[in-house]
Amino acid sequence: MPYRYSTELRVRICQRMLAGEKVADLASEFHISPGTLHRWKKQALIDNDLLSGVKSFDSDELAKARRTIKVLEDELELVKAAAALFYGEVPISPKGGSRLLNP
Repeated sequence: MPYRYSTELRVRICQRMLAGEKVADLASEFHISPGTLHRWKKQALIDNDLLSGVKSFDSDELAKARRTIKVLEDELELVKAAAALFYGEVPISPKGGSRLLNP
């Protein structure tokens, strides 16, 4: 699992990079890989409308929408299963066994 840096640290470092400090200097000061800092700098440039691309807060909203859709789909499956039980339909075994439920 990748290491996650605090938002405050990331914002502070991005502000310094946008102010003109070199990535190599910041990488040695904070012991963060230069590749990571380059990705942060690129995203900071996009967020400040200095480069074209998807802004970070746009992708956050998209991720939240996808989580909401997943929750709603799971709830729908539960409602369908409850309706099947209520109307007397034969439930399907979760293990997919080949035995009959009522011999």
